[in-house]
Amino acid sequence: MGLGARGVMIILLILSIWSVAIMIDRRQVFKRELGPSRIDELKKIIGAKNWDLLKSWAESNPSYVAGAILSAMNSESKDGEVIDRAVQSYFTEQKLKLEKGLNLLATLAANAAFIGLLGTVMGIIQSFGILSSQQGSAMNAVMFGLAEALVTTAIGIFVAVPAAIGYNLFSQRLRNAQLEASAVRDLYVAKWVK
Repeated sequence: MGLGARGVMIILLILSIWSVAIMIDRRQVFKRELGPSRIDELKKIIGAKNWDLLKSWAESNPSYVAGAILSAMNSESKDGEVIDRAVQSYFTEQKLKLEKGLNLLATLAANAAFIGLLGTVMGIIQSFGILSSQQGSAMNAVMFGLAEALVTTAIGIFVAVPAAIGYNLFSQRLRNAQLEASAVRDLYVAKWVK
């Protein structure tokens, strides 16, 4: 394998390890932060306007939704706009924490195949160099060089696909948690502000 293709393979290996590490880290963080919110139980408590029970429920539950409720309750306001700002502030703070590393996954998903393609192009250039400098037995060397070059594209795709899947799964899970928390916030505002 040529020096350029070998360099591309090393880069892709490092990027693959990095993306897997990000996915493992995000899985652990999401499991901890976006754990079960027991939303039906929460809606019943809000519907009953049992604010003391709601506060103790939110304090004892480590979920994203519980954090949104605590933010709303800690605003100590009867103004829906003030409550909304408090919860939006919480969402922004959590989004920064939860999205850490997701942009890198998106970048790898979009570009790892191109990095592999760079290795392919470098391998093809090397193969044509062999072909132009040798006679007779050069065809085997060229075929071997082309096969090696195509391996870098395959590895690039192998890095890109899991990164794309990971990015999409984590992004969707975060969006779902935000929608769930927004729905509960709206219910809280509707019951509290009256």
